[in-house]
Amino acid sequence: MVGSTAIDLTGAGTTRVEAKAIRLEPLHRFHSYCARFPSELAESAIEDYSRPGDSIFDPFCGSGTSMVAGLARGRSVIGSDIDILAGMLSDVKCAPRTASDYTRWRKTFAEKLSRMFAQVASEWADSGVIRPGSRFSVGELSLQIPEFPELNYWFPPQLATALAAIAEAAHQCRDKHYEKVALVSLSASIVAKWPNTLSYAMDIDHTRPHRRIQRFRLGRVLNNYLSRLDRTIECLATLRAVYANAGMGKCSRVVFPHDARTPLPKLAEESQTLVISSPPYFNAVDYPRAHRMSVCWMNGHAPADLASRQNYIGLHRARNFDSEAWLKSRPKIRALIPAEIGKLPSLERQLTGFFADLEAVLEQMHRVLKPAGHAVLVIGDNLIKGQRVASHAAVVEMARLLGFAKREASAREIKGLRRRYPVGPFGFDGPMTHEFVVVLQKSARKIKRKEVRDDPGM
Repeated sequence: MVGSTAIDLTGAGTTRVEAKAIRLEPLHRFHSYCARFPSELAESAIEDYSRPGDSIFDPFCGSGTSMVAGLARGRSVIGSDIDILAGMLSDVKCAPRTASDYTRWRKTFAEKLSRMFAQVASEWADSGVIRPGSRFSVGELSLQIPEFPELNYWFPPQLATALAAIAEAAHQCRDKHYEKVALVSLSASIVAKWPNTLSYAMDIDHTRPHRRIQRFRLGRVLNNYLSRLDRTIECLATLRAVYANAGMGKCSRVVFPHDARTPLPKLAEESQTLVISSPPYFNAVDYPRAHRMSVCWMNGHAPADLASRQNYIGLHRARNFDSEAWLKSRPKIRALIPAEIGKLPSLERQLTGFFADLEAVLEQMHRVLKPAGHAVLVIGDNLIKGQRVASHAAVVEMARLLGFAKREASAREIKGLRRRYPVGPFGFDGPMTHEFVVVLQKSARKIKRKEVRDDPGM
């Protein structure tokens, strides 16, 4: 339950707590979001390249790491993401309620779940399988089963019914914030590490999970979920206190789903002091696949209906992209593509399409940054067909062509405990032991594209 933190979170007589007095990193761990970068990195960039009162933008906000760090340090924050789970996580973290608010809601919500689970227990008749995309009746309950083709492979019938009951109770919340809190906690329960996961998947946060049968009792399922819910609201209530102490009220906006290659609605040109983000990787982290088993319960739709892989940067095939024409005007990018990859036209097209996508995002970053504003990007190099591709160098070159100046491009070691990536070199430079922090700065004056191309020393 809420209340184990040492901070007074009731809203009355709250002790002032400076942002540096509390570690933000543990407050993200109520959900095992795939490939999240550490809070300390975002906090450092915010301290170095912005001041209180500035506005910060993250076009790949993921689970909200940079946005939380910005609010905790008195900055306004704007984030977007194409992934629905990412957007929901960022949204609840950026606009949390007080501990007393959560306590009141949790009591009513838990009582409703207990009644629904009791009805499932008393009226249960094992049907063997449950049809995806259908409504399933048990007692007086009519529950929507997600349109997930592999549902019966990963979830036994009674567990599927219990998860559908939790989702139904969440959707019945009148307050959309509480609905999202209930749903992201459901996601956290499903993607938890074995054997605490509410599925047959042993390593669901990887993109290729393995199946292992275990037995689920309704009492255990309910307790597991409520424990996850308690952890969620404890972290959110603590964030609420941190934001209050930083003087930040409604100073955030999260837009999802949104394609970062296109302008964000209502985000004015030259309005942001800092852009900080971790762009997608090429053909490495498959977010739709990693999220499918929990997102389907959260929304009641087939995974393909929620976010098409063809819209994710780094995953789509770039079938209609003219890579040769694009590379012709970017000789330094061509030089970064190993000859062995160049012999494989389809693969070269996909990789070049990935770089072109990143260039489109960089252009949007450049558009919204104030003159002399900074962009801090965290990106790893790739290992493709045994060939190393310096993706960070490609980003630096594309940024230069857009009018950015490189301020830094330094390697950063990733600690073993934080390597939440697929095991082995699936698109990464080795098993992802390091990545690069690239710092770019927009010119203080307007520079024409031709002027930049004619000056390679910029």
